[in-house]
Amino acid sequence: MDFSLIFSEQLAGLTPAEQRQRILATNRAAFRSYGVSLTHDEAEMIAQTGREAVSAAGLVPVGGSIIPRLIRWFLPSGYLAGQNYAQNIARLTEAFYRLRGELQEITAGEPSLMLSDNALLDYLYRFYVSPTCSGDIDEMLAQAERILIPAMRRLLDRRAAEKKQQDHAAAGDTVTAALYADLIAQERAESALEQEADEEAYDYDYRTGMTRDIFGNYDADYREESAMRTRGTFAEELTAALSLRPDFLMPSAAKEAEWADMAERWAEEDAAAGREEDAP
Repeated sequence: MDFSLIFSEQLAGLTPAEQRQRILATNRAAFRSYGVSLTHDEAEMIAQTGREAVSAAGLVPVGGSIIPRLIRWFLPSGYLAGQNYAQNIARLTEAFYRLRGELQEITAGEPSLMLSDNALLDYLYRFYVSPTCSGDIDEMLAQAERILIPAMRRLLDRRAAEKKQQDHAAAGDTVTAALYADLIAQERAESALEQEADEEAYDYDYRTGMTRDIFGNYDADYREESAMRTRGTFAEELTAALSLRPDFLMPSAAKEAEWADMAERWAEEDAAAGREEDAP
């Protein structure tokens, strides 16, 4: 399943007015939990920002489907809601589509490595709430570009080397296949040595948890009250983990399914809220 396309088919044909209504449908959850809501003009501004950002990033329009999900994803941060609520949503939308376009460009030849929309939202959220960003959208995007894009390039390079090794082996060219296998093994051995040295230098057990599931330890390790007790920030830990194993960039199928269920639940709640608003 392509988890990045959840809901996109049903949203692809939406008119600007329908896009605005989908954004306004998030108001019930936002006001109930955080005391904020959007006006019709603000929702239109955000929808227009999304359309322009999609165009600027060279993406195929899917009706602004990410915006309601983005609102729901970022509301718990504590930074989104406030005096600049609408402007923050618009700026986060621009940041999301800019990063999506940059990653899509470098993975054009290997679509299986394209991060899903949900994975991108989760990465951006983690940067957004980390102590080094604390709701700074520019810094959030800068960290995402600085860390995720090079990691994706390394992952693409490694997958290409593995494919060449397999192709040469299949063609009976055992010498070249062995050379590629040696290069891959050497890179992994160097990573193992780096990891061993790092663990010796820092008596710190976070690496084990990060290695098991890079997406599974945020709540436990990066609550605000415990953030200063960790060795480094989320960005630093993520950089270290991905330098050793770029394949950690891709979330597990179980995590993707969890995100998809969450997004579907939000969409159903917002749709129900929208129907009640429309009822006479």
